[in-house]
Amino acid sequence: MSRAYRVSVSGQEDRIVHVEDGVEGKVELLPILSPESMGDILAGELEAKGYARTTNDKGETVMVKLGEDNVTVEVNVATGTVHVSIAEDIKVSVEATVTGVADDDYHKDPTAEAKRQAEAGMKAALDKAEAPKREAARKTVTAKLEQELAKVRPELDQAVTGTTAKALVQKAASLGDIESVEGSAEDGNMTIRVRV
Repeated sequence: MSRAYRVSVSGQEDRIVHVEDGVEGKVELLPILSPESMGDILAGELEAKGYARTTNDKGETVMVKLGEDNVTVEVNVATGTVHVSIAEDIKVSVEATVTGVADDDYHKDPTAEAKRQAEAGMKAALDKAEAPKREAARKTVTAKLEQELAKVRPELDQAVTGTTAKALVQKAASLGDIESVEGSAEDGNMTIRVRV
């Protein structure tokens, strides 16, 4: 008569889950001056808002700001591309129990075989237990990204408005002598009087 042996093995691991998320968009600048001039003015506006000037691997000027919760805002002033991203390493604890079964008709040491089967399935069981925790970590990171986006949009809008106002003043100066500038860039309403 054969006997089946059942061995259960429990495991627990602390793992570091790396989670990334990001969005990409564009800032639209009116073509008042050359693209290079508009980019330079935008870079100056962003510097005033705490962005650091750097160069990407293509040699283009990129403005970078590290926000709260490890959110990075990157603006390519040549193309107007805005990339907002976040990356975090989150510690999660995973647990699993795996059972192995062996029969003494087929194995000399059925207990050892059942234990070997259980241990062999442990990594897959721990990986499966990690999946919902990884998803929860991703949702947490995405929520942080969305919160930072709510802060970045008005900041970028202000920079674009300031860039447009400065470009209009420069363009008016190229046409003649500026007699007066009324209104402000903040409310989007400006009147520039030029003597040609």
